[in-house]
Amino acid sequence: MPKTTVCRWLPKDPAVVDAFVSDLLERSCLIHGRDPKTRVRFANVGENLETEISKAGMRFDMNRLRCYYGSITVDQPQICTVGALHPIVQEFQDYVEREGVMFQQAPPPQSPGQEKIEDYVDLMEMIDTILTTAPTHGEDSASQMAASVPLYAIISRFCNTPGGSSVFTHPGVNERFGRVFLAWNVHLTSSASKNVIHDGEGGWLSTAAPNAMVVHAGGNPEQQAFDDFYICDTSDPHYGFNSYDDLFVRELKPIHRAVVYPDNPAIINSACTSTIYQLYYDLKKTDDFWIKETPYSLNHMLGEDDLVDTFVGRTIIQAMLASLDYHRWRSPVNGTVVKTRIISGLMHHSPPPTFYAGCLDDDHEDFDVITRSQDFVTAISTRALIFIQAEELVGLICFVGVGLCEVSTCEITAKRGQVLKKGDELGMFHFGGSTHCLVFRGGLTVTPIMQPGKDDDGNDIEVPLVGSKVQVGKDILTLG
Repeated sequence: MPKTTVCRWLPKDPAVVDAFVSDLLERSCLIHGRDPKTRVRFANVGENLETEISKAGMRFDMNRLRCYYGSITVDQPQICTVGALHPIVQEFQDYVEREGVMFQQAPPPQSPGQEKIEDYVDLMEMIDTILTTAPTHGEDSASQMAASVPLYAIISRFCNTPGGSSVFTHPGVNERFGRVFLAWNVHLTSSASKNVIHDGEGGWLSTAAPNAMVVHAGGNPEQQAFDDFYICDTSDPHYGFNSYDDLFVRELKPIHRAVVYPDNPAIINSACTSTIYQLYYDLKKTDDFWIKETPYSLNHMLGEDDLVDTFVGRTIIQAMLASLDYHRWRSPVNGTVVKTRIISGLMHHSPPPTFYAGCLDDDHEDFDVITRSQDFVTAISTRALIFIQAEELVGLICFVGVGLCEVSTCEITAKRGQVLKKGDELGMFHFGGSTHCLVFRGGLTVTPIMQPGKDDDGNDIEVPLVGSKVQVGKDILTLG
């Protein structure tokens, strides 16, 4: 049986996940015209939801459906109608019923008073609700995490059943989850998804959300505002962002992504705003190291590229991005782009469990297949490879961006042959993305630079690079 790691992206406190899933289940049942307590249908597709809820004698704050229906405030009334399943979800449900795929009843939540998922009908309605709903902002990091990976919050319930492995590694189920993820991707880039960019509860322009994004950019929200850091239009109700993804890939103002030591080739700058997780020294071609709690080898991470041998005896630095960090990548060196590749994750299963990734070169002409261990339900996850021939003494390096979970994708904007200066854009994560690596050739001495920090009394001190939060463009390594 594949190793279960699907729940590792969720908060450690099960109560947070239980509360999120219970709330989503209640809203999903109502949106689809079923009583959340009894699961009995009280309204049909197309009927006025608010009217039918009242007729059924139920009480529900319709504003809790704002992220699904859009503005439903007094000033901007919205007629909420009972929804039908999205065609992709309906086909998924038809497949489950036709093929007899057994989604066993999920175990009850660990927290008292929370609703439990009864069967695959509940599951499909929850997936359908997510499909046209962009993530909202949680007041704390745990609820934010649950909201940002909602499908994993749901699936984790089923993963803990004896039949979970056989169901979620079923080729037909994997394929249809892939279609769901791609459809959600489409929604998150559409103008419909900007209905979560508002200043009300859960909105990305509420006081808490912009303040948190200022903190993640290295600022002080008591002295600085969101628009001091990010390029936006505060005169627009959505700050000029045209979709959820547009906000997610928001651009820092140049002053806040300025490069330290731009002309010193011995200094490596941070390619992302991130927390440094680990440095790996002198790893061999097939040694295991860990990205997102999954074992990688150099050969696997670089997709068996013909340049892989350049990095044998190499050093790798790995850093993690938080959900509110700046998600664009910028060149850590001066140099020239040699090659770019997107390793695009596709879902597939065969015994023993494998993950097939299509590898495309710059011209999207080659398509080869590599495999890695699949951790239970492996969703659409991508890796971006950007090989840069840097100034001496650096030589060839590789930037690796690793997508997160469900719909995270990597967009490379740098072109082969492009001459880069430190701080030039390389690309970005869309919808998610929590890890990036820099891989250096063998024979280099890579030394971490101490970072500014605070002691317990608030005094300025220097702290080790590993474990430090670094802003894009800052100096992190010296080479010799």
